[in-house]
Amino acid sequence: ISSIEYGVRTGVDDGTLVINEEEVRRLVLGDSHFADVRVHLARPGETIRIINAKDAVEPRWKVAGPGGVFPGFVSAPTTVGEGRTHRLGGVAVLEVAEPVPGEQTHFREQILDMSGPGAEFSPFAQTLNVALEFTPHPSLFPSASVDAKDVLGGTSEAEDYNRATTLACLKVAAYLAKATVEQLPDDVETFELTPCPPELPRVACLYHSQAAFVYGAKIPLPLGTLIHPNEAFDGALVGWRQGYRATYWDQNNQAMRELYLAHGKSVNFVGCVLFYDTTPEREQKERVGSAATKLARLLGAQGALVLGINGSNYAIDTMLAIEECEKLGIKTTLIYLDVGHGPDDPGFVHAAPEADAIVCIGSRDRKVTLPPTPKVIGGRRLA
Repeated sequence: ISSIEYGVRTGVDDGTLVINEEEVRRLVLGDSHFADVRVHLARPGETIRIINAKDAVEPRWKVAGPGGVFPGFVSAPTTVGEGRTHRLGGVAVLEVAEPVPGEQTHFREQILDMSGPGAEFSPFAQTLNVALEFTPHPSLFPSASVDAKDVLGGTSEAEDYNRATTLACLKVAAYLAKATVEQLPDDVETFELTPCPPELPRVACLYHSQAAFVYGAKIPLPLGTLIHPNEAFDGALVGWRQGYRATYWDQNNQAMRELYLAHGKSVNFVGCVLFYDTTPEREQKERVGSAATKLARLLGAQGALVLGINGSNYAIDTMLAIEECEKLGIKTTLIYLDVGHGPDDPGFVHAAPEADAIVCIGSRDRKVTLPPTPKVIGGRRLA
């Protein structure tokens, strides 16, 4: 997609995504959680700042094969990853909503600048964005403040509302891509874990997730689970209010795509291990790390590409999984964020000597100064 604009009929015409704004509004406002939704178009280079952006989703729609996109939300929670899925490349639907009473705001600092010095810090400054700015129905939150006991999810009312905004964003993403059902795609990519020569090393992707929805369920995975990478591409993993772990990243998971490119050539990509839990105690961490290693071993992995979490106690879980893998002869490479404050701070919450191959993908703690901008989408203030 090369451009986006409003029009009388939603569809794709010669590379332009045309959006019927009122149809999008009706789709969202059919849910009683919302009093209003504003539909904004934000293009690269425009002087726009977007704040309180909870998630980013690429529009997709399954045109052939079992199941549908975003299972557990838009379609039934049945296994996906087969058939053909249309995607609107270069487009992102942004879920934008201010925090509501009773919601914890630990992960609510997302800023997206479409131009200026801030634009270099987000790939979504280069996508054509449909930003959905939600307003909750006043009856849902009669009090301006609530003391939430759950330090991650907040109150049940806040959690329910935030799931509604997630669902609405996914519905709109699916609606936009569905408009291409009768059209031929510009190109077709095929992702298939074909049989490989036995001499190629068997490599798994160990994905330490962070409270994602999996087939619509936000559940811990202390014993891990196996997923086919194509499940992620079809939207089986959905982000949960954490801007650096957006749904878009799993739909286009670059690590999994790179392993696919190498599959049958230099490696035998055998699948993915997904694991996560909230682990304040040592025995919980040992359970998570050991379970991830067990599943990698069951896949027959000789090597593992580990997508780890740094910056909190989850870092220990990642390192324990690496330790266990290396003890069993499964060689690991870790992809990691830096949370250090400069050259004198190594940026590790916890490190293991076995983690001797690490790829740093940037800093989450670097401070930047952003200038004022005339147009802001997403409210008047950051949490």
